Amino acid sequence: MRDAVEFARAVHPARVDESQRIRHEARDWLAGLDIDQEARERVLTAVSEAVENACEHAYPGETEGTVELTLWCEVDAINVRVTDRGQWSEGSEPAAPGSHARRGRGFVLMHRSVDSVAIRHTADGTTVALRQLREPAP
Repeated sequence: MRDAVEFARAVHPARVDESQRIRHEARDWLAGLDIDQEARERVLTAVSEAVENACEHAYPGETEGTVELTLWCEVDAINVRVTDRGQWSEGSEPAAPGSHARRGRGFVLMHRSVDSVAIRHTADGTTVALRQLREPAP
């Protein structure tokens, strides 16, 4: 079966009330892919955490900002990138693995959900790259 979506990109306002809409869009993209349901749900969990983090932390005190969601497929993997152009507020750094922190657990959950997570903070924003391996189609 050929993937219904090989590449998709969308830019949304970085508002908490938009995060559900962004998750639904990601769910729709993932629904058309030739991956098992468990892997699909793990990717969606990681995407949801990355989007929530961007909406909540990337634009502190600002009224406008964006979250860019990009999905692409390779023979052996599903890749998703969540990008913001904001500056994360102090105190929004991830919790250390094994800590009992009440906040910052989203990064830990992302790492537990998918095969690979890369996070890059720069002066121009933050990008979270997620990768879920899959068996090649016969």
